[in-house]
Amino acid sequence: MNWETFAEAASTTSWLAYVATVRPDGEPHLAVVSPGIGREGVVWFATRASSQKARNLRGHPGVAFHWPVGGPGPGELTARGAATIHHDPVSRARLWQAGVVPFDLAGFFGSPENDDLAFVEVAIERVRLVGPDFVARVWTTGPR
Repeated sequence: MNWETFAEAASTTSWLAYVATVRPDGEPHLAVVSPGIGREGVVWFATRASSQKARNLRGHPGVAFHWPVGGPGPGELTARGAATIHHDPVSRARLWQAGVVPFDLAGFFGSPENDDLAFVEVAIERVRLVGPDFVARVWTTGPR
């Protein structure tokens, strides 16, 4: 599988995905995000800097995504990687302008000057798509 196949599957499946992070006490935390598929190996999402998922990522950068199964999508789609939070004013303005997420940020955050806005860049390590034929297709950053 290549990155373009993943990007198409993600956009066909849903504009929402579940993101799993790990709380400081080791417990899992699950939330809904609207991920933007970036250049090869990168997925973005926006969140509140004060949110549980942002607090979790400050202590443990591991992230797992799951796009909902059903509807017109190509099957079960998951991805995992390591997150970097971009929260400084210059990064917020740049990423807001770049449109790295697939929705109008103004409705949720008002403007890039909102100090509670954070962008999360996830360096994807592995993607797995199990299509309707139950064949698993995998993309990784390592040897294929």
